[in-house]
Amino acid sequence: MPAHDNKRSATNLAPMERVISIAGGALLIRKGLAIGGLFGLTDIAAGALGIFRGVTGICPAKRRMAARGKAATLKPLPPPQRLLGQ
Repeated sequence: MPAHDNKRSATNLAPMERVISIAGGALLIRKGLAIGGLFGLTDIAAGALGIFRGVTGICPAKRRMAARGKAATLKPLPPPQRLLGQ
């Protein structure tokens, strides 16, 4: 059996992010059950992913964004110019 990689299994969500993910997931599941059909099914699937994210504390998308390294920096805007030749 392969050994588990602690870096991959460590949680990367703050406690408040976990609470919000669980609550949002539960609301999406409730909405999906009320709607029904294909759109309801997509809401249920998204809600299940939100609950999974909150319960486990693992978010692969957040991990990938953090692994990209330094965040992009924005260039400062030039000073504004007067409009209409005033």
